[in-house]
Amino acid sequence: MGNDGGSIAERAELVKLKKPEKRVESYLVAKLRAQFCSLTKERLRKPIACCRVGYLYNYDSLLKAFMDKKIPQELKHLQNMKKVKKLNITENTDQNNEFPFICSISQKALNGKDKFLALWNCGCVFNKKLIKDLKIKELKCPICNKQYTDKDIVQLCPTNEDAEIKKAQVQKEIQLKDKQKEDQKQQFKVFDAVENLEQQQKKKICTEECKMMRKAMDNNKLQNLQNQSQDVKKNEIYQSLFHQQHKLEDNLFTRNVRFGNR
Repeated sequence: MGNDGGSIAERAELVKLKKPEKRVESYLVAKLRAQFCSLTKERLRKPIACCRVGYLYNYDSLLKAFMDKKIPQELKHLQNMKKVKKLNITENTDQNNEFPFICSISQKALNGKDKFLALWNCGCVFNKKLIKDLKIKELKCPICNKQYTDKDIVQLCPTNEDAEIKKAQVQKEIQLKDKQKEDQKQQFKVFDAVENLEQQQKKKICTEECKMMRKAMDNNKLQNLQNQSQDVKKNEIYQSLFHQQHKLEDNLFTRNVRFGNR
């Protein structure tokens, strides 16, 4: 420290630093996910399914777990069978190989190290480098030639870091959809309330109109009866002018009054 041939102490020697946490190698995790079911930890076998995060599952085991309602908390993004996709994947013909599946075109094994993609719309699985090797510029599946979008791309066998990021995205999408559904329910409730109010007002108006019509009809009936009675009286008076019996009675009366009875 003072030109005496000594050494300068470093910070690590003066300050006790926290030991770094032991982390599992990312490749090892991805490798295990390429071999074993993320739900049951059994070796993968056809039929195979994947989720939006990129985990692989034995489809039969996943279906049974949903029926028994035994989905673990770490897989809570799996709400139902609509959240998984059955894959069109090729089995490895080499029985001695530790990886059970390969890319059907490049014949490379799904080993967790090489990036493999699955398409949500068609379920095809292939090596990501295949797009570059075949110089595919359009968003078309190299296996079935079906068009897809960026939302359909799922990277299989992700590392822990990639999986956590993807889980957060999926959870955010689920919350957004739930919020949209709740908003739609509220809108439907408002629409129903407005519709009920309009129907009640229409009924009220109809009842008032019916009452007014009935009142008018009653008034018309009464008026008709009065008119009929007046017509009858007029007819009686008119008929009395020409009726002989009435004239005789009238003459007798006037004669008796004038000359007296004889």
